Amino acid sequence: MPGFLNRRSVSAPLWRRVLSVPTLVSLTLALGFLSFLIFRFDVDLGKTWALVRDANIGYVAAAVAVHYTNFLFRGISWSILLRNAEGRNASAPGVFYCAELILLGWFTNSVAWMRLGDAYRAYLYSNEQRAPFPLVMGTIVTERLVGTALVVLLLLVSLSYSIGGRQFPPQSAWTVLGIAVALFAALVLGLLVLIGLEGRIKGWLPARVARHYESFHQGYLGSLRQIPWLAFWALLGWLAEIARLYLVILALGLELSLALVVFITLANSLLSLVPTPGGLGAVEPGVTGLLVRLTQLTAPVAGAVVLVDRAISYLSVIIFGGLLFLARQAHPRGGRGARILEAAEEEPS
Repeated sequence: MPGFLNRRSVSAPLWRRVLSVPTLVSLTLALGFLSFLIFRFDVDLGKTWALVRDANIGYVAAAVAVHYTNFLFRGISWSILLRNAEGRNASAPGVFYCAELILLGWFTNSVAWMRLGDAYRAYLYSNEQRAPFPLVMGTIVTERLVGTALVVLLLLVSLSYSIGGRQFPPQSAWTVLGIAVALFAALVLGLLVLIGLEGRIKGWLPARVARHYESFHQGYLGSLRQIPWLAFWALLGWLAEIARLYLVILALGLELSLALVVFITLANSLLSLVPTPGGLGAVEPGVTGLLVRLTQLTAPVAGAVVLVDRAISYLSVIIFGGLLFLARQAHPRGGRGARILEAAEEEPS
């Protein structure tokens, strides 16, 4: 079992996890960033809240619905990766089950530091489906590789349209694109090194660790099949995120070009990689600043866009993911994970 999930942490109350010291520190940082945002961009909170209050509820509801189709698309993509890695004779994981674990992973990212959500969903799948944890983590690495490649591709497409229409300063776009390309290059280079040095790496490691590494290798290399289908479902996931932001903009009665909406959505996703819960404290001022600099929107209007969008992509994930987390705690799934929970509950305090 991964070190960050021991018996005590598995059985800890939800409020204790959410109100942990790292989360409180991140909230303090978020307040600091918010103060910087208010003074730097002269945000009128009264005007911002008035815009949010007057948002078209129909468009907001549609944005919420579209946002949660993202988990279904990502669940389909991950189920294909798992089926590839585990072999033809392995029982295929259910799409809704995979989507459920992805939502729990996003929930974990929203309340914990260092983006532990991927490791947490790998832990759940490993214990409930009796699959090797390193193999499952290997499929998630491949998932990240495919997703980052699509981010680079979508940024290039939006950049070409934006520069052609001279809609925003090229330097802002190149900075975001450069970050995405660097992440993709790091993933590809890391995988190439692991593949090229597989034999040597296993020779350097103790026998038990070498077996775990071989399982991880099977996960990321074995799952690299059916790339067109993987890319198709992953692309639908990204399009769902883009559509969410577009509907939020419509809900506030605004008009932005589709290329700019794509660019802002992908910049949002990159900022959320900051190792605080859900990128809290980095996404909000970052996206607001981009909207102010790259459009004709005023700071209160840009702040309203970010506030509504983050209520859907961050706050709703905490609510629905938290409810799912509590439901699973009350009714543990089969496998070793359930036995761990039962043992933790029987432990004397």
